[in-house]
Amino acid sequence: MTLPEPVTLPEPETLAELVGAVARLDPGRVALIFDDHSYSYGELEARIEPAARALAARGVRRGDRVAVMLQNSLEFIEAFYGILRLGAIVVPVNAMYKHHEVEHILRDSEPRAAVIDAALWPQAAEAFAAVPVETVALAGASAQSAEPARGTLAWHDLTRDAPPRTDFMPEPGDAAVIIYTSGTTGKPKGAVHSHHTLLMNCRQSSAMTRRKFTSADRALTPLPLAHLYAMQSGLNGMFRVGGSLVLMRRFDATGVLANVERYRVTFLTGAPPMFIRWMAMPELRSFDLTSLRIVTCGAAPLAATVLREFEDATGVRISESYGLTEAGPTTHSNSNGPVDKIGSIGPPAPLVDSRLVGPDGRDVAPGEPGEIAVRSPSLMLGYWRNQQATDDTIRDGWLFTGDVATIDADGYYTIVDRLKDMISAGGYKIWPREIEDMLASHPAVSEVAVVGMPDDDLGERPAAFVVARPGATVSAAELLAFASENLAAYKRPAHIEIVADLPRLTTGKVLRRDLRDRAKLLAPR
Repeated sequence: MTLPEPVTLPEPETLAELVGAVARLDPGRVALIFDDHSYSYGELEARIEPAARALAARGVRRGDRVAVMLQNSLEFIEAFYGILRLGAIVVPVNAMYKHHEVEHILRDSEPRAAVIDAALWPQAAEAFAAVPVETVALAGASAQSAEPARGTLAWHDLTRDAPPRTDFMPEPGDAAVIIYTSGTTGKPKGAVHSHHTLLMNCRQSSAMTRRKFTSADRALTPLPLAHLYAMQSGLNGMFRVGGSLVLMRRFDATGVLANVERYRVTFLTGAPPMFIRWMAMPELRSFDLTSLRIVTCGAAPLAATVLREFEDATGVRISESYGLTEAGPTTHSNSNGPVDKIGSIGPPAPLVDSRLVGPDGRDVAPGEPGEIAVRSPSLMLGYWRNQQATDDTIRDGWLFTGDVATIDADGYYTIVDRLKDMISAGGYKIWPREIEDMLASHPAVSEVAVVGMPDDDLGERPAAFVVARPGATVSAAELLAFASENLAAYKRPAHIEIVADLPRLTTGKVLRRDLRDRAKLLAPR
């Protein structure tokens, strides 16, 4: 499949304009490739506007929240942009959430309506029984072939029979999305982003030195659109410039590579587990990935060994980036520097001010680690109905990320670790990342996660959870000996456990909370 000719678009002021602007200029232009079918911008427009009318007919107005619990699908795109056209606020709900997690978001955001994948209704029904929502519509193939569940409507019926609505477009400063943080250390908080903050992050990402998205680009994301990383880089980022998006319902290692080859994808977004999976595939070298000009890895650090091996196997360089939900999300990227530095998150993105701050609130000395603080036009408006948490996170216009890093002479940042993940052992500060990188350099190791384990004498000791490479065999005793050869005594893990896999969020981040709970059970009594 050949790539489209470039087209020049006016700069949008709101997310609600993205699809319609291209549809008016070039309605036949390919916007989306999904389930082996191409959809033009004109076809998407013909789906989005009825979705907006359907929600308006159910009473959704400016400022109302609408929960969206959908897997990657056409319905997600319909609902997302339809909600935004009303000046209402999209509240994405992770498709993996169970009823108590869904219930927390419903109670906190108080949505007027919800659009849910019918296949996900069994895991969400109890939450909606506890927190009634005025309009609940079920979407997806199963919703079209059966009667809606009790208390719900069929999304395809609503959008098919929707009456006309009064034209309305939101303002740039209006809230557009409430993204609930992953909740690795507590209950998720809702980060509120406006149309302006999200578009500014799209502009920042597209303006990076070695990125510069154009309408000729074709992006692929197997990541969930309900997460800001995919929503911005895959959906809003491509539609803003008139590019095309290859959307996959879920991650499939072989399917992603086959789609890159088949559709001549130029931009691929990924997370560490995906690259680790690809490196375990004997057939990796057989795919033609030469169309790729940008491959980014975000959400979590990627081991240097994986970066090098992936490039050796494919000829494709991975450009590591960094960001967080509260910042829109991307704040740093190797793509904004002249070269990719393995292990670094790169320099700040355009229009992002960044500094490293010590415990005393002052900037740290050159070469010293400090907490990353960023200032940018893409920062969230704040946490939904949580002023205290907002004030704790954004101080004097600077967002304090909780991540500790160093900066080199070229302005490239390198993450040391999460501030909250630091292990304190007898007065020594231990950063899990250092131990993880060392253990990951063992030839039999695929992944490592290190957390603090309670210790009566020292307060905490490191505990490591290790995933072996496919086909490799390694013992805890062997890795403990390896650690003894390469780490100071106080940094050596007190316990190493070989596990089949690591608990993760859908974004690829390791769920360290679960590992800490396991480590507590392992602690000496």
